[in-house]
Amino acid sequence: MYRSLSAAAALLGLLSPTQPPPEGGEPVTAPVIDLSGKVLDANGKVLDIGERISNLDESVTDETRGTQRRIIFAADVLFAFDKATLTGKARSRLRQAAESLRKEAAGKEVKIDGYTDAKGSGSYNLELSQRRAQAVRDALGELVPGVTFTVAGHGEADPVAPNALPDGGDNPKGRAKNRRVEISFTR
Repeated sequence: MYRSLSAAAALLGLLSPTQPPPEGGEPVTAPVIDLSGKVLDANGKVLDIGERISNLDESVTDETRGTQRRIIFAADVLFAFDKATLTGKARSRLRQAAESLRKEAAGKEVKIDGYTDAKGSGSYNLELSQRRAQAVRDALGELVPGVTFTVAGHGEADPVAPNALPDGGDNPKGRAKNRRVEISFTR
């Protein structure tokens, strides 16, 4: 018993390497660690782990980063071209978003942001994005009572993909990604 106690004590630094062993025990050799060297701080940026899930055609994306949640709908799924009236398909997609809002955003503020591509005038796109965000807010307001919604239209600001190709040609896939409505809240 003394042997294991003295070994444990040596490992914990309670005995010096030259200290005699406890009565009846064997000599203990403890490792000597030199702690007189320079101490360096470990600095680094702490990043939140996020997750991003989208359906195969990326028409609906669900992102979570820390306590922030964002549901992104491609405008082409919610609206006909150049319109701000929700399609029948849009209502079923918004019902799915409403389930998440009921579970995670009850009593909290939810932001709804509308975006367009860069086709057309800036003022027209700003107004269209506002009307689209408001249409989503109206539908969700019926589905999720008790949530405060803030609505904003941003037009062609904050693109997530290039509206044009490097040679200046049209980029329909990029423009499609930029036409979107984002629903965001803190969980």
